[in-house]
Amino acid sequence: MRKLLTKYSSDNTIPGFVWFILVITLGTVLRLAIAQRGYNFDITSYRIVADIAAGGGNVYAETQRYNYGPVWFYILSFLDYLPFPASDPLLSLRWKVTSFLSLTDIAIATCLYRWYGLKIATLFFLNPIAIIITGYHSQFENLAIFIALLSVKTIDHNENHLSYSTLAGLVLLGLSLSIKHILFLFPLWLAFKNNRWRDKLLTICIPYTFFLATFLPFLPEGADGILNHVFLYRSFSNAPFWFGSAPGVIVDKIPVFLLFLGTLTLLGLVLRSKKPLDSLYLYTISLLVFSSAIANQYLAICIVGISVHSNFMYLLYTIAGTLYLLASADGLHIEFFQHYLGSNGNSSVIGYQELIFLLFLGLVLQLINKESKNQLIHLCKKQTRYIRNEIMAQIKSSW
Repeated sequence: MRKLLTKYSSDNTIPGFVWFILVITLGTVLRLAIAQRGYNFDITSYRIVADIAAGGGNVYAETQRYNYGPVWFYILSFLDYLPFPASDPLLSLRWKVTSFLSLTDIAIATCLYRWYGLKIATLFFLNPIAIIITGYHSQFENLAIFIALLSVKTIDHNENHLSYSTLAGLVLLGLSLSIKHILFLFPLWLAFKNNRWRDKLLTICIPYTFFLATFLPFLPEGADGILNHVFLYRSFSNAPFWFGSAPGVIVDKIPVFLLFLGTLTLLGLVLRSKKPLDSLYLYTISLLVFSSAIANQYLAICIVGISVHSNFMYLLYTIAGTLYLLASADGLHIEFFQHYLGSNGNSSVIGYQELIFLLFLGLVLQLINKESKNQLIHLCKKQTRYIRNEIMAQIKSSW
């Protein structure tokens, strides 16, 4: 500790470091405080999976409520084994999971602090959406994103040739997929950056091979479960961007899942000149915007990206997303916000379509040139005033 303080004293960064510690403390307390609000369906699924692990069973053969690679299954087994003062096994596991995911968020914030400074780390760690998803929903997308950050940061230094460190980074990307396969198309994005076909093939094959290999211990008994509940699993096909913004003739003719895959692949090709780390941020934002299915926990996938590339529309997305999660029946279901945003959290003012459209506008702002950006900002502010007036009118009518 003395050496650490000496280091920060020597380069006059103690104030920033102290503020970072305060941010981490505040954000962690908020996550743990929100955990007291309760839990949802996912925690009961985790309890089922942990019980299967304790009995030495095959999770893919014994339950339909596990839709990911096996890494999270091992983590749940380890957390469940750790002693905890609560006697209720569900309560005990819930607090352990929340604490573990809070540590994951701290790890991401530490990376952002080292790479970009205090502002970006604070924007991420104190983002209310990230706090609610970790504290209440206990979802682990950020664990997969943290491993991906380490992976891409390794690749970022060697993007023109496949050195040993780059190969290690691709293995880490495979580990990220094995935690939760939200980056399932990102190896293609990286492959588009390579000039040689050998490098393209290795960039694609290494992560996917690692991902597929993690299922081998669960074969053949778990084969049907792996196929049906992991690879063929589909969440709600609500596709807020496509149903809310795309012309009906497109949505009626092309399945939204194919629109999602095609758009994400095309973006990877168009944005291939971006550095790998910037590509990762753009991927997580684009994944959410063009997805064929959205649930509450997905709203946190983009938080790292919108913290690094913050703009006006990303700020509006954060505000609107926070209000939505405060009121949602599947979120914190706080009656005060439910009253003003819609009964039982089924808001007529803020929903997935509005949130995704704000995120889409933020993505456009991020990608266009400065002159066009200023014009779009002016248009966005004009539309924001209109939306604000409409919301206020609806709130006044509810009195």
